[in-house]
This record gives sequence, structure tokens and C-alpha cells, in this order.
Amino acid sequence: MPLGPLAVTAVLVALDWGAWDWATSSNRTTAGLIAGLLMAPIAVAFAWSLARVLVSLARRALARVAPGPLVVRASTAARTPDAPFDIEAQSDRLAA
Repeated sequence: MPLGPLAVTAVLVALDWGAWDWATSSNRTTAGLIAGLLMAPIAVAFAWSLARVLVSLARRALARVAPGPLVVRASTAARTPDAPFDIEAQSDRLAA
């Protein structure tokens, strides 16, 4: 689970928010402008990291609930590993 990037972006969000709040309350316009401009990309990175963690948690929950593997390809499920490869049975066409 990607908790490391989520923690790093959460710390960056907190530091940027604190810098922006300090700069606006102490009338430091340049620092406030820089912190304000950096806030949007950091917030997007935090949202992306949070989405990755939520997807990872959902996949783990589905893996625990599901009795078997979640994704099985039809071509590999029908073929046994002991049988020889049959080129005529393959429906995949490759362009030369």
C-alpha cells in the first residue's frame, strides 16, 4: 500500500498551508504568493496519493472477499500447461 507518498504529500500540504497562513497574517506578500501558487500542485498530488491508497484498500478488500483470483484470461484458463501449443486454435492475429 502506498502510504509513504501519502504521508509525504500530507506533510507538504500542512507545511504549505502553514507558510501561506503565516505569510498572509504577517503581511509577507511575496511568501504568501509563492505559498499560494504552490498550494494547487501539492493539493493535486495529495488527492492523487489519497486516491491510490483508497484503490489499494478496495483491491485488498475485494481480494479477501473473492474466493479465487479476480482476473482470469479466457485463453489461459482453457489451455492446460501440459498440452502442446496449438497455433490453429489461437484467434489472436498479429500483423507482420
